[in-house]
Amino acid sequence: MKPKQFFFVVLGILVAVVAAGGVGYYYAYQYMNTKSTELSTRLAEQIEADEQLDTLSRLQMQYSKDVEPVLPLIDATLPREKKQSEILAQIQRVAQSTSMLIDGVVIPNPGGLPSGVSQTIKAGKVSAMPINFKVKGNYAQLQTFTQRLENLNRFTNITTLNVKREGAGAATWAFTMNAYVKP
Repeated sequence: MKPKQFFFVVLGILVAVVAAGGVGYYYAYQYMNTKSTELSTRLAEQIEADEQLDTLSRLQMQYSKDVEPVLPLIDATLPREKKQSEILAQIQRVAQSTSMLIDGVVIPNPGGLPSGVSQTIKAGKVSAMPINFKVKGNYAQLQTFTQRLENLNRFTNITTLNVKREGAGAATWAFTMNAYVKP
């Protein structure tokens, strides 16, 4: 092989190596860019996930501190079942504490099979158990009685109040009261 041919062969090999190196560099650069972008995306997702975990941890601590202690009070004020005997006992205690006499209590008959909410009616997003009862006493006793009924540890409201007075004695006060239940 002549030196000139040898030179061109070496030059051709050198050009081929440089071209192959350039193509390799280009593909390696593209691959590195793609992987770098993927890594940046994953890193951003990881940072966002960590921030969400931190937020959830803070919210869980706040829930444990602020909400959990109140849950038993909420369940007492708005129970999931009607707890009929409990509310009747509370009304009886209020009547006794105000020296009023309960004349009669009527709760509507259940529709269908008895259950924790069978004697209730729909009242917005909750259910209400209507209770009709009569008490005897004077006006001052009535004021104290209604005030104490309003302050029971359960959500209730007096929907109707009628008075019947016979002679100079104590009046008979007819109440309709709703005791609320979670649906």
